[in-house]
Amino acid sequence: MCMQWAVVEYYNVKFYLVLEREEDIYKFWYLNNRIEAGEKLYMRDIYCWCIAHKIHVMTKFEYLKNMPITANIWNYYSYLRAKGEYKRLKRKYTEGVCFNTIKRLQ
Repeated sequence: MCMQWAVVEYYNVKFYLVLEREEDIYKFWYLNNRIEAGEKLYMRDIYCWCIAHKIHVMTKFEYLKNMPITANIWNYYSYLRAKGEYKRLKRKYTEGVCFNTIKRLQ
């Protein structure tokens, strides 16, 4: 099976998930169904879910022209803070930092 990509959008942030195995596609399908059902997830939830399920994820901020500049600036600030937290979460994952988030999402 060849590698596939999936995108999850959270306001100005796009999460690019690398789906390398068939089981990753099923895992993404499950996450996507939960999002479409209206479950409230935050950036940290999405990131921790990917780490817990061993799905490689990359994030990118996108400036949205249809939003006020102040909203874009605030969202960019939140994105930068989250990026720093993601690095710490990835290192500490084995210590159970994401455990509460993962437990809630499974």
